[in-house]
Amino acid sequence: MKKSLLIAAATLAVGVISSQAGVYSQNVVGYANVPLNNGGTYLLSCPFTVGSSNGANEIWPLVSGTPSIPDGSTLEIWTGSKFVSYLSDSGSSSLWDDNNGTPIPNSPVLPVGQGFFLIPAGTVTSTFAGAVAVNVGTSNKVTLANGGTYLIAPAVPYAGAITNGNPATGAGGANLTSLAGLPDGSTLEIWNGSTFVSYLSDSGSGSYWDDNNGTPIPAPPSVNVAQGFFLIPAANFTWTVGL
Repeated sequence: MKKSLLIAAATLAVGVISSQAGVYSQNVVGYANVPLNNGGTYLLSCPFTVGSSNGANEIWPLVSGTPSIPDGSTLEIWTGSKFVSYLSDSGSSSLWDDNNGTPIPNSPVLPVGQGFFLIPAGTVTSTFAGAVAVNVGTSNKVTLANGGTYLIAPAVPYAGAITNGNPATGAGGANLTSLAGLPDGSTLEIWNGSTFVSYLSDSGSGSYWDDNNGTPIPAPPSVNVAQGFFLIPAANFTWTVGL
């Protein structure tokens, strides 16, 4: 999956809103362009807060009456045990149908930090645009229970090694290491466009990760902006991602 994060100085804005002395908030906005080829299967995540609900109709709205993604594109949302399918439809009031092609009244919701599969019905560049979900200097915590299979992504727009990031120091990133509390033997599944590549967390490895056979690898896996992945923790894990 070829992806690029396009946040230029002209499109990166930090807003400071004062309500009283010493109290403020900082909001970062930007966008990410993700090229999608007809016939491809993409494991994605929306890296920004969009609209009022992060609905799929807000992420891919009509633009001058034209759909942002081709009609008939398939969206697959993971429930924790199975996928639920939807079809994009510019003729539906919600812009989406169920898997049988019947319009649905409410668009599927795609929260920041949740992965999903998208199979476009034509070649298009998907533009994710909105506000970063985590305010500058703060962090996002997600509790992942032992035994669960989670389709997730960092709560900030991030590209690089999954081991990068330290919310305690304000460094953003995926922050997936034993130092961050990830239990040894946790499984990471990264989609390469046609199959999953598996890795095992290992505090004894220099990269903190092994291949699927338990052999330490020299460099940790990496992810792109707007890329989702599966994580199966080997014990209860609180995942913290900062900005």
